[in-house]
Amino acid sequence: MEPVTPNPDKHAFEQVLAAHPRRDLAALPGRRNDRPTGVMVPVVWAPRPSVIVTLRPRHLPRHGGEVCFPGGRPEAGDADLWATAVREAHEELGITGAELLGRLSSIPLYTSEYRLDPFVAAVPDHPLRPDAGEVAAVFRLGLDEVLARPRVEGIPYTFEGREHLAPYFELGPGAVLFGATALAFWELVVAVAPLFGASPPPLVPGRYRWSDLPPRA
Repeated sequence: MEPVTPNPDKHAFEQVLAAHPRRDLAALPGRRNDRPTGVMVPVVWAPRPSVIVTLRPRHLPRHGGEVCFPGGRPEAGDADLWATAVREAHEELGITGAELLGRLSSIPLYTSEYRLDPFVAAVPDHPLRPDAGEVAAVFRLGLDEVLARPRVEGIPYTFEGREHLAPYFELGPGAVLFGATALAFWELVVAVAPLFGASPPPLVPGRYRWSDLPPRA
């Protein structure tokens, strides 16, 4: 598949994210979703922009076997949620030198009172040092590759009284990016699509249902 052109740089991402209308999405039915988590959406230019995601080990009691961004709950020494995301990205993957490019919408989680607060960051193309206790595998999703697809598959759901499709992305055997992390990734794809001279692929109903995947994040 030929890449979409052109190849936007970090400054272009920063500008489009500054104009992006991020939202604090409402809590899900029966949830408060009032506990923030700071997560990093790491973008590496190597040489075209790709997003780094990780597969969590299946034995972990929370979100085991799920694909996610590095991140987690704030700790006492974190100045803010961006600091949380930076700390977690370093602990999980050894990422250093991250540059904040912008924020995406705050997304409530289905299975807990937490919500995902994603920070898009440019990260150097350095070898990663995954923490084996938290990371079973690392994947890169090329933004231009996703934009060049004829379609993106999704799972039907209802939110705020409307029917939607929740996108998912198959990364390899047993690894599917879905749920809140996939929604954040898709928001980034839609936001930066004009930088590539492209439109987001249409979302269409796919072969998966929620029951086919691990418990939802």
